Amino acid sequence: MLVVTNTIKIKEGHGEALASRFSADNGVQSIPGFIRMEVWRGAPKEGVEELKISTVWENEEALNGWTSSPAFRDSHRGAGRNEAIVGSSLDKYELLHSRTPDVQADQ
Repeated sequence: MLVVTNTIKIKEGHGEALASRFSADNGVQSIPGFIRMEVWRGAPKEGVEELKISTVWENEEALNGWTSSPAFRDSHRGAGRNEAIVGSSLDKYELLHSRTPDVQADQ
């Protein structure tokens, strides 16, 4: 399993508007191997908000299917011209361990 995080730094007051773009149907949910997407917003610091967009994929091939798709290009069109964005970084992580809560059976 693969997690990709896109950390976007935005001028304070613009985070909600940018975050709402990720709730639109952009085609990612139809890509084979896509598991889920989460959008997290951190507290503003020194006039900057941070969004962390995490996508979970079955494997690298599934991610590559998304990034090479027409839907990916369409959903990212014009993103570099957003004046509210002050920086971003992209990171990938391979899942090594996972835990879930213990579930007790009814007796």
